Amino acid sequence: MGGGLMQLVAYGAQDIYLTGNPQITFFKVVYRRHTNFSMECIQQTFNGSSTFGTGNNTGTVTVSRNGDLLSRVYVRVDQNSTDGISGDHLIKDVTLEIGGQEIDKHTREWLQVWAELTTPESKAAGYKYLSGGFTNTLVSAGGTNQQSVMVPLQFWFCRNPGLALPLIALQYHEVKIKVNWGTKTEIARDGNFDVSPVPTAELWCDYIYLDTDERRRFAQVSHEYLIEQLQNQPEGASSSKYRMNFNHPVKELIWTNTSSNITSQKAKIMLNGHDRLSEQTREYYQIRQPLDHHTAVPGYNIKETERPQLLTTPIVVTSKTTASAADTPNADEEFQVLAATTSNLKLYSTTATDVDIKVGDVLSITYVILVDSDAGVGDESVSISVVVDAIVTAPADAAVAVYTVSFAAGMGTADTPVASIAGSGSITVLARTQNPTSRCSQLAKDVNVYSFALKPEEHQPSGTCNFSRIDTAHLQFSTAVTVDNIYAVNYNVLRVMSGMGGLAYSN
Repeated sequence: MGGGLMQLVAYGAQDIYLTGNPQITFFKVVYRRHTNFSMECIQQTFNGSSTFGTGNNTGTVTVSRNGDLLSRVYVRVDQNSTDGISGDHLIKDVTLEIGGQEIDKHTREWLQVWAELTTPESKAAGYKYLSGGFTNTLVSAGGTNQQSVMVPLQFWFCRNPGLALPLIALQYHEVKIKVNWGTKTEIARDGNFDVSPVPTAELWCDYIYLDTDERRRFAQVSHEYLIEQLQNQPEGASSSKYRMNFNHPVKELIWTNTSSNITSQKAKIMLNGHDRLSEQTREYYQIRQPLDHHTAVPGYNIKETERPQLLTTPIVVTSKTTASAADTPNADEEFQVLAATTSNLKLYSTTATDVDIKVGDVLSITYVILVDSDAGVGDESVSISVVVDAIVTAPADAAVAVYTVSFAAGMGTADTPVASIAGSGSITVLARTQNPTSRCSQLAKDVNVYSFALKPEEHQPSGTCNFSRIDTAHLQFSTAVTVDNIYAVNYNVLRVMSGMGGLAYSN
């Protein structure tokens, strides 16, 4: 008997739970026929401003009724600037209105946060390229092959074709998209000068065309859509306790803060004075929650890499790098190359901070050593320039901050000064191990998540907390921290009937 047949007849009582009374087969494809439809991308017309100035320029689009349903929406600009376009800063905020009622509003930061959480790794580089999220200034528009930058909007109907907005059923209500633009300084890739020439923005909509029977049904019957909205609570002040003023069934809470060096900080959520969960470290909110409930972990939340990453623009430290022959640190110097052996040398910093150098940095250190110990300091005729590649290891004494620089195999020469050093030098950081970088945006902030839902990215509800029935909700920290924004993603119901649309539940 062959091995395959042996497996087939090895059938016992436990197999009844797996293959008894079978309901599907893997060897006959089953499919379902769909209704006839087509799609087309059509440019919209702005009322107001569609360019970028020095202040708050605002443009409004009244969505044309070219098709039956409205799906994806993109903002597009030509990559026609010699400075390069930063697509992450094109939009300050964008609002959706139906019949004059604000339905949803997204901010620049939220678009970045959502992209970081929901873009799979296989698409992250493509999304960052398409949306103009690159931060390097080495290749500007004069040298890039990119023709345009496109930023996708993330309203509920943009993310799910089953929730496409039924324009055919909104005969008496207009759908408007209002955009507050970033400034012409913000959208420049280097962020220091006004972009020139200033580009003109366009808004493109994907329309869905239905066949006759389905089109008639959409136009004649009433609709109720379970939609998602965003509530945003801007903060910005340092505190250990933030009150959250949200409504509706909330599927997840997300807050952002600028990264700090506080490693002992913990946080918890309190509802009506009771702990919703015990205090947790920031890795719980920044790593575990995204791992459990989202497609991806925001890149900036990952503080270290296994290997040093080459910096696009090396960091050059040239101030106060003049070193003496002393064997002890000189407090008057910010950085100082001390006397060393052939296996290591030391950098001295007057502070314990790691703003300029960090543990795990790959350095190139340029300094001058004296060939003749009797020669005067700065005598170029008897001194040579030495360049050393090295890796920084942790300071033994944080108060003094003496960073040891080790020479690993293949890192370069170990020709180090033995007795004295003269002349000015420089320290260049070539690569970093502690170099958090966002995956598909320019967001340089920690993204913290707490999800009430099992799968918050899916439209199917899988858990909520009804904040309309909560009297007081707080975000509590063990030490003071500056939270920039607190977001709540909630469900609501959009009703469309008699040619008009509106929310079933208001704030």
